[in-house]
Amino acid sequence: MKKIITLLLVLCIVPLYALDIHVATNGSDANDGTESKPLLTIKAAQAKLRASGLLGKEACNIVIHEGVYRLITPLQITTADSGSEQFPVVYSAAKNENVVITGAQLITSKWEEFKDGIYRTNVGDLNAIDQLFVDQKRQHMARYPNFNAGFIPTDGDPSVRGKKAGTVPFSGAAPDAWDAKKAAEWKDPTGAILNGMHRGLWGSQHYFVTGKNNKGELVYEGGWQNNRSAPPHKGYRMIENVFEELDVTGEWYHNTKDGWLYYMPEAHVNLNDTKIEAVLQIKHLINIYGDYKQPVSEMVILKSGNAQKETVVKNYETTKAVKNVHITGIHFTGTKRTLRETIEPLLRSDWCVYRGGAIHMRGTENIVIDHCSFKELGGNAVFVDSYSRNIQIKENIFQNNGSTDVNFVGSFAAVRDPSFSFQHLPPALDVIDTTIGPKSEEYPADCIVENNLMMLCGRFEKQASGINISMSSRITLRHNTISHTPRAAINICDGTWGGHIIEWNDCFETVLETHDHGAFNSWGRDRYWFRAGPSGPDFRDENGKAMISYYIEKYPNAPLWDAYQTTIIRNNRMQCDHGWDIDLDDGSTNYEIYNNISLSGGIKTREGYHRTVTNNVILGRGYTCNVPYPKPTNDIFERNILWGGTVYKSSNPTLWGGTRNFNFVHNPDSKKVVPAYGAQEQTQDDAESLYGNVLFAGKPQHGDFTVSNKSAALSLGFKNFPMTGFGVTSDKLKNLARKPKILAPKEIASNVFVKSKLKGFMGAKFKTLETEAELSATGMFDTYGVLLVSVPKNSKLAKMGFKVDDVVIELNSEKIADEKSFVRTMSRLNAKEHNVKVWRHQKPVAFSFTK
Repeated sequence: MKKIITLLLVLCIVPLYALDIHVATNGSDANDGTESKPLLTIKAAQAKLRASGLLGKEACNIVIHEGVYRLITPLQITTADSGSEQFPVVYSAAKNENVVITGAQLITSKWEEFKDGIYRTNVGDLNAIDQLFVDQKRQHMARYPNFNAGFIPTDGDPSVRGKKAGTVPFSGAAPDAWDAKKAAEWKDPTGAILNGMHRGLWGSQHYFVTGKNNKGELVYEGGWQNNRSAPPHKGYRMIENVFEELDVTGEWYHNTKDGWLYYMPEAHVNLNDTKIEAVLQIKHLINIYGDYKQPVSEMVILKSGNAQKETVVKNYETTKAVKNVHITGIHFTGTKRTLRETIEPLLRSDWCVYRGGAIHMRGTENIVIDHCSFKELGGNAVFVDSYSRNIQIKENIFQNNGSTDVNFVGSFAAVRDPSFSFQHLPPALDVIDTTIGPKSEEYPADCIVENNLMMLCGRFEKQASGINISMSSRITLRHNTISHTPRAAINICDGTWGGHIIEWNDCFETVLETHDHGAFNSWGRDRYWFRAGPSGPDFRDENGKAMISYYIEKYPNAPLWDAYQTTIIRNNRMQCDHGWDIDLDDGSTNYEIYNNISLSGGIKTREGYHRTVTNNVILGRGYTCNVPYPKPTNDIFERNILWGGTVYKSSNPTLWGGTRNFNFVHNPDSKKVVPAYGAQEQTQDDAESLYGNVLFAGKPQHGDFTVSNKSAALSLGFKNFPMTGFGVTSDKLKNLARKPKILAPKEIASNVFVKSKLKGFMGAKFKTLETEAELSATGMFDTYGVLLVSVPKNSKLAKMGFKVDDVVIELNSEKIADEKSFVRTMSRLNAKEHNVKVWRHQKPVAFSFTK
């Protein structure tokens, strides 16, 4: 018996890692991989593990010791490197040691003084440098305007010449950055990069200079980075990689023709005693790829929203997955920017992506990435692609990355009847595939992103977010702190295939450089979706009945063909600077939204079905339902507390196809609680909703919106929910995370609804386009023009060619700014042909009529 006990004790004290392979910067690949005789490269450690025959059978660990590991090509983890559920293969930093994996290479050539404070070194035939780091700090390509210059007006015009961003994009912009007058200062700008915002501030677009024409104008290509491609913003423009613009400290320029690298250091810096690193052309650091069917299937996408005639993409079909790999404790940095490669449209969303990142996984199961950091990367940090199951991304830091921190993107091969442009005409639902759900298994599912700190993503690409999801299923996002983003903190591109859980996240200072978006943002332009405007669906029969109504009557379940699993947004704290805190945009369907704190931007649900919004505390901009589908939509907005200037924002809230009731409109100065007469009058709904002081028991100025047990909101069914616990949970990350500002709304909603009186003219009704809700509903890029709210079929305006929801912006080349200019200009027309420009279905349309 004693022998048996002794044997059991021995088994219990077997080391956790049966096979540890050590790697160190002072090692040699000729060594045996022990701690005293480590290998030099991770690739050699992989080979030793493969040769051991122990993978998946015993605990195997590659222990990487302190130091910087510089990669020229990505580390490849394949099916030959898989572990098992019991014995995953671990790639880890040694305990309490700082391990860096980077694509940056040391510059060791000698520096010499050039002129005007500029130094140079000859790097020979080195590939084009994309990023430069001096003492581990990212420097800036020679650029105009300079980094942190703010907005630089041109020709005495102080305006930004378009929609204004809260934070100047690219940390400096100017209207003349691309002008021929400016280009005259540059001898040869070939290779320069033009960075411009989308004219609606819906992300950025980037162009690549190939030279000048005989007029001295820049010749360039590009602009395909946005799936709603449009001319660039006229004010927010920046150019970089121009030698003549190297004029301030921290800027650099690499002349690939003669090999000279130029840099202007701080006065006290001796470059020959300074660590200088250059990122060349490496876009990935680790690829985790399963086996796939050969040859790889290609899809040709015609005329998507990225303005390309065709876009060729690859659809991989996994035959064997990489399984059970754990990456922990490693710092990743130093990859190339992917401005040129960001071209692939994500269905009919506004996004284009580059399928890749510092860690790119495709055809994987049970991969864990934890306790790592991803900083100063040129593009995406982590990209989970196509067939991927049970991926865990936990307790990492993401900071100052060029594009999105974490992407989950499935294969188009898994989508039934995919479309790729907002402007594509809706399909006839009688002839498309009506099967519910995905067509194959090539998509991420059952994955989690938890307890991560994400700050300052999108340093280069502005259509970027902390986390982006497209063509994926059952992704859980929990306890992440995501802040200081150019666009959304969390973005979902489409309804395929839902089932996501978004909870306990803290998202703030979002949509800083863009507009018309949300801290949480989604689209749902799925198989069932028909475009709509402020008056409802665009496509109608001769009797005015919406075509989508015919299809919903025939296929009541059509909105759930793709979004067949409910996405839950609960217990989050959200704040957006230039949009909505939670923005369910075009077609977003099948959501439950409850127990959230909306700090400033309110909640929006544009046209869609099956959205239940209950038990939220909504500050600032109230509830926006600015684009309706015909009733019934099975939408519910109930038992919410609203505190701000407006309860409901919409051109015509009565068109909304859901129900609103049992809500409480808070006025801290109110002496009594009364029915919410203003909301009732506006919506013809809200029969039991109340108005008054909600009686907060907590301290709203500290983010506690708990109501007292005497609050009338409780009688409506509102239930208190936790006011703390948002964001990261680990002490280390909490100490690093910033906190949102908690500000009481400056405006308080009145309990009297004053209906706007629409102007009438030539049988139609119209108003000046002036609110954010109208701007978003029409897809306009700025608040000007006249919105036609009603254009009866036999009215004079209808016979001229105008339509309901048109925004009239020009008449005979004269800008129509508002109601007065529209009436004045129309009234003085004489009997001849007149030319009109309107904004229709979210694009400019020109036509003429004869009076």
